[in-house]
Amino acid sequence: MAGVFLGAATAAYVGYSKRWPAAKPDHPVLTGIGIGYGDKEQQERLIVEVRGCRLALEVLADRRTEEMEDMHKALLERLDRREEQEAQRPRRQPPRRR
Repeated sequence: MAGVFLGAATAAYVGYSKRWPAAKPDHPVLTGIGIGYGDKEQQERLIVEVRGCRLALEVLADRRTEEMEDMHKALLERLDRREEQEAQRPRRQPPRRR
């Protein structure tokens, strides 16, 4: 029963597909206009995405700059402390050579 139904459906599809209308070629001017609007929309989306990327990179760069400044301040403080400690230590004379 299922085979008969499947065969009939296949035969109907094949018979109908031979009568499908042929695809008409698109008019080149209308196609160009459609592509132009699509390009413009894609360019606008690209601009929005690039602006978002730029803002994200600016935030990351600012954060990185702040981290670098903090690191430099910490290093300068360590160097100042080390210089103070060395200034407070008594200096030993190097051993004499005979």
